[in-house]
Amino acid sequence: MAPLLFNDLSFDIKKLILSYIIRPEDLKSLCLTSKEVREIVIPQLYKKVLLFIGGQKDLRVSALLSRSNPGIQHIRKIYLQLEKTALPSQILQDSSDESEEEEVEVRVEDVSGAARQAQLTVRLLLDFLPNDILETFSWQNWEPFSMDNWILLLKKQKRLKAIECACVSSPFMPVLEKHPELLKNLEGVSSVHFYPDNLDRLQACQKILHAQPEISEMQLSSDRALAEEVPEGLQDSSTRPGLISRTIFSHFMPFETCKPMVLKKLSIDNIDLRYAADTYMKFIKFSALESLVIGGCTGADAVFAQLSKPHVRPTKLEKLRWFHEETSEPHALEAFEGLLDALSGLKILHVDINNIPGLPRASAIAHHGQTLQMLGVRSRMPHSAILMYESEQFDEICTNCLELRQLSVTFPPTSVSNATPSADFKTYLRSCKKLRHLVTVNFHGWPSTNSSFISRSRKMKPLWYDLYEHNLQRLAQQIFEASDINSAEQGWGLGHRSMLSVIAFGANGKTPYDEQQQVKLKQVPFVRGTQTDAFGKTSMLAVKTTWKMVQFIEPESDILNHSLYDLHDIHNNP
Repeated sequence: MAPLLFNDLSFDIKKLILSYIIRPEDLKSLCLTSKEVREIVIPQLYKKVLLFIGGQKDLRVSALLSRSNPGIQHIRKIYLQLEKTALPSQILQDSSDESEEEEVEVRVEDVSGAARQAQLTVRLLLDFLPNDILETFSWQNWEPFSMDNWILLLKKQKRLKAIECACVSSPFMPVLEKHPELLKNLEGVSSVHFYPDNLDRLQACQKILHAQPEISEMQLSSDRALAEEVPEGLQDSSTRPGLISRTIFSHFMPFETCKPMVLKKLSIDNIDLRYAADTYMKFIKFSALESLVIGGCTGADAVFAQLSKPHVRPTKLEKLRWFHEETSEPHALEAFEGLLDALSGLKILHVDINNIPGLPRASAIAHHGQTLQMLGVRSRMPHSAILMYESEQFDEICTNCLELRQLSVTFPPTSVSNATPSADFKTYLRSCKKLRHLVTVNFHGWPSTNSSFISRSRKMKPLWYDLYEHNLQRLAQQIFEASDINSAEQGWGLGHRSMLSVIAFGANGKTPYDEQQQVKLKQVPFVRGTQTDAFGKTSMLAVKTTWKMVQFIEPESDILNHSLYDLHDIHNNP
């Protein structure tokens, strides 16, 4: 019987197989193989588009919008970022995605010019995109967004499922009063992202929310960096609801007797929640939440305490992320631990706290061991090393959370100058061997080295840093090989290797290399690769990549993102 070839498969089976390929470069190559494969791959390649605009890359937008481009009609989500961003002059060239790249100071005037150019590019993009194809249109808040572009977006794209009400170049309310049909164009919206920092935007948010009763996802974010004037009484107080509560959610008043909103996902950023029990927890049904993100919110401990009560407890909650920066809330961690004890069935738990001397109890995390698949815990104190669990506590987590697929914690210190890791580092690795499904591991700290790549003037020595990266690669190689040996002994993994695919050092963005925190390094991820010797024999090799690319190489690498939100939504949502 002749072997079954890919070309012999039916169209639907080919489509199912090719749907597992997510890297854009691979999808581009597939488009060149045959007409049938190209027909299958093009919708997947163009479904989500990330554009860096405001610079030389704007020339590529015209090619994207060409009528001869067969993929333009398949675009559903567009994410825009400014190509140039301001960098303080003191920032040094640390670790770069390109070894030859030199980081230079970008003046604010240049960034403003790039932002103005970006507005023109957005106008071009909206003018030439086919009508009613977009579901999401998101932009990085580099400066106030053009109101003309915002109006054009709502007029031409009437099938949007997500809408942002952020800082724009002119007031919202006169436009909404002049063009009431804009609100009717948002009837299919299920996700809203509000930046409530002035009276006009508060009223606009209320109009949008009142016109869309079927909202299932909501994000409330502070945008004070771009707000011209922040009104007094914006936040709730002990005497009355704040402007956010009594303006955006005015149609729910009185809150005590209203029918609460039923949301699946809720994200709150930099908003005072001290008195949320009398406001947010009245008009939002927290018990129905499946995802909760709280970042930089004062009074978060009050919310955690309320959610621990049986009648408010979110029984369907699967994702919980908490980012904390305050120093005046010593009981926040205790309240969060109480919430972990009260909940059950969490799949994603990500905690990134600052200025709190402690970590969530290992027993509170182990309580979710049967369901937990993603765990990230980081706690930092000013001018001190990142806090970490004792070996016994970390072993308790690994012993109980056997379903973990992504792990991001602080490991004990070690040196890449030594032939083998330190004893404490090895103890942590032995605990990780219990996690048969582990795909991605992230070490928050940076291994030390005897050869300093930082001069006395706190400047980077590029040649020495290249050597440091090479030593990091050797350490990642050792971890990959040890994981493969353990999987072979246990009969786990994929037969010839373990499931471990990504090893990353540091957090995305830039994190301090040492306790002095004067030099910060970018995250350095390594993925599995192969090398072929002169005799044609292949073997595994740890290959350095970038944080932007690792999400395409291994989909289960979300834990490497230490920002408040999933920036580009590359593979989290279908």
